[in-house]
Amino acid sequence: MISSGYTQLKLFGVGKTAHISALSNWTNGNDVIVAADESPYINWSDWDANQRDLYLLDNNQNIIFHENITSGIPSNFVYLVMDLINQINQCTDGEVNNENPCNPMECYDGEWVEIIIDCAEQMGMPCEGGVYIAPAEDVCCSTCAQYGDSNADGALDVLDVVILVNYILNPDNLELEVSDMNMDGVVNVLDVVTLVNVILNP
Repeated sequence: MISSGYTQLKLFGVGKTAHISALSNWTNGNDVIVAADESPYINWSDWDANQRDLYLLDNNQNIIFHENITSGIPSNFVYLVMDLINQINQCTDGEVNNENPCNPMECYDGEWVEIIIDCAEQMGMPCEGGVYIAPAEDVCCSTCAQYGDSNADGALDVLDVVILVNYILNPDNLELEVSDMNMDGVVNVLDVVTLVNVILNP
């Protein structure tokens, strides 16, 4: 299958340390990784596996097939694998997969194509007049936030003053560096005064 272009197929085996000498049955002449499960064979128990059990997982790691193959691999197994791989490849032009925000995929001519994201911070571009704020879970690039922009909305206004005062009264959940207007390493009333002056005298 791999020689036919189905390179998404990954093979691996999990043996037992008690049978480690027989693992060459898997590895000789095969491009396959084999791991040895140590006694009391927790991995085998977790997967409810018996000797010569074969599992097939889809690209979301769901078990699609589980069968003991002592008597041989089912005749339809190869077609089942090919169908799963073909389903992964199918897409509609313009469709976007953003599961990995730093490496999203876009469908072009029926195939998924990787989109390379270049982040300013990673490229060494300075954040003039501010600091980079770490991105959210579903975002790739850090945000360049102006000093005092505590809510990182791109504007210095009374909302930032409120957030700053609330933090000083109840220190919690604030990006310290971006709120440190005078860059003295401490967020306090001096930063509030500086921020208010910047807002009143832009």
